[in-house]
Amino acid sequence: MNPRFLNLDRKGPGAIAALAASLAVLAVACSSPRENSLDEFARWHDSAKAQAQAGALMWSEFYKQSFDRLTALPPSIQQDTRLENTVLLLSTARKYEASEITALQFNAERESIETQLQARLR
Repeated sequence: MNPRFLNLDRKGPGAIAALAASLAVLAVACSSPRENSLDEFARWHDSAKAQAQAGALMWSEFYKQSFDRLTALPPSIQQDTRLENTVLLLSTARKYEASEITALQFNAERESIETQLQARLR
């Protein structure tokens, strides 16, 4: 047998563990930094949105932080789409917080923009 190839029969459980670890590292290394960044943003977004819904974070601050985090991501079509909608949502939140629109109007507009965003991301 060619010595360049791993012979699992002779190496035992240590070789299998090393092979498994190598494959795990390879799988992580092959995932796109863009995908990882968007996943990280999505986790933050869900947590921060829950805070805004609970009243622990102002909506305008939530959307401002969303904008800041999105602009730090690697460029992508998905990022552009999210940025566009975040600007609309930030503007709507500021109108709500300035009492230019009611809570009902804000929620309706927010849901409409978020629904459009989800449709565009599909």
